[in-house]
Parts: sequence; C-alpha cells; structure tokens
Amino acid sequence: MLCGVGLLIGTMVSIFIAQTFLHIPLQNLPDALKNADNANLSRTLQIVSTFFFMALPSIIFGVIINRRQPLSHIGFNNAVSGKQVLLIIAIAAMSLGLSGALSEVNEIIPISKSSESYFRSLEDEYSKEVLAIANMKTWWDYLASLLIIALLPAIFEEMIFRGALQPIMIGITKNAFVGILITSILFSAIHASYYGFLPRLALGLIIGYVFYYSKNLWLSSLTHFLYNAVGVTQLYLVSREGKLTQESLNDQALPFYYGLIAALIIFFLFYIFKRESQVVISMHNLNEKILLDAEQ
Repeated sequence: MLCGVGLLIGTMVSIFIAQTFLHIPLQNLPDALKNADNANLSRTLQIVSTFFFMALPSIIFGVIINRRQPLSHIGFNNAVSGKQVLLIIAIAAMSLGLSGALSEVNEIIPISKSSESYFRSLEDEYSKEVLAIANMKTWWDYLASLLIIALLPAIFEEMIFRGALQPIMIGITKNAFVGILITSILFSAIHASYYGFLPRLALGLIIGYVFYYSKNLWLSSLTHFLYNAVGVTQLYLVSREGKLTQESLNDQALPFYYGLIAALIIFFLFYIFKRESQVVISMHNLNEKILLDAEQ
C-alpha cells in the first residue's frame, strides 16, 4: 500500500517537474524524455520517482515498526569493518562474471515467437530510455550519472527490498533462503526485463545474503552501487567514443564457464564474509550494551 501511494505521488511530482521545465503537452512527455538533450532531466525524474516509490515507503514502514529508530530498523547502522568492505568489492566483481554468463543462459531459453517478439519490444523501449539518460559527454556528466543512476537508486532499492521486504518474507516463510529468493524474484521482476531476469535474480540473491549476514544496509547498498557503477562506467566510455548504440547496451553476455568459476569464488568469499560479519555484529552489540548500561 505504501509503495502504491508512493508510486502515484512520485508520478504526479515527476509530471509536474517535467512540464515545468519542458512546457509541452502531457502526451508528448515520454518522447521528449527519450531525447538525449533532456538526459539530466530524465535522470532527475528517475530519482524522484524511485524515492517516492521505494525510499519514502521504507522510511514510513520503519517508523510504523520502530518509531524511535526507523532507519536502524531497516538496516542503517555503523557495524562495518574494512575487511567486510574489501570482501564486498571482490563479491561485486565476481557477480559481474556470473551475471554475464546468466545473460547468455537467458538468451538461449526457448520461448514462443509471440513471447519473444513481446519481450524484445519491451527491451527496445528500455534501451531507448537508457540511451536517453546514458548520454555522457563530459567528466561531470559521468559523476552526475554515478550519483543519480548508480548510487541513489542502489540505496533506495535496498531500503525497500532488503531493509523492509526481505525480513518480512523470511518471517513469513520461516526460511532464510526462501525469503531471500522471493525477495530476489520480486527485485528482478520489477525491472520488467525478461532477458535480464536471471542476472538480476542472481544479483538479488547475492545482495540478499550480504544483508542477511551483515544486517547492514550500507553494505548491501555498496554491493548494488558497485554493480551499477561498472555499468555506468562502461556506458560512459562507449558514449565518449561515440559508439553508444542499442547493440552496445545488449552486449553483456559471457561464456557459461565464466559464471561457474565466478559462482565458486562467490561461495568462498561468502564463507569468509559470514564469519567476519558475525564478529562485527557481536562487537557492535557488545558496544551497544556497554553504552546502554552507561546511560542507565
């Protein structure tokens, strides 16, 4: 309900902002926002809509459940170690190889001609939107894109999916894997990309376990941001060379054995990450108890 209301408000605010700057009829807005000249406005509207759809509902949910510490309830805390951050960087790097291999798997799954035509049309529309916001000509465009396309969406999406939804799903199913899997399926499905479903599902599982083991939304957001940042950087380099096309956006597939190797390394990294997270959480809880006893 909160997300639904947020989506409606975000849509109305986005339309108001777009019409304020463009001064065009409502029916012409979609085409205008696909124009590369309006890239900065498109990026801004994406953040506005994502904030109202995901971030604000998460904050309100946190207030409802824990009025005194709503942000802490959804996972924002300072229980982080340098070793965790280094492991996150390695896990994010390996997730790129896994996603690339799963993109190849997604492509070869047999589907009907009508379904393929429909999904391809959705991908084409999505590619046009990406091309509009990915037109980065200067270093400042790149930095702005890292903030607006990579960082803020990563935080906002993690707030709703890992901070709010995942604990609910785990609580309902009484099973961590099932709860994380359901959340990851929803995370992938909301991006409305059939040919990107398996890569985003894998990313959702990886980020889900980062949050499950660490109980820290900053670390899951960092994983998500690093994944997004690589994509933004690739688009920037291609854009600077004048080679940003719809074909270049779809060139993400990697051989299947890359994914197998990446998956094995990810399992090993998670073994270390889980142990380190247990130590960090124990030390954080101990410090919190000491501070609470001191206050009392």
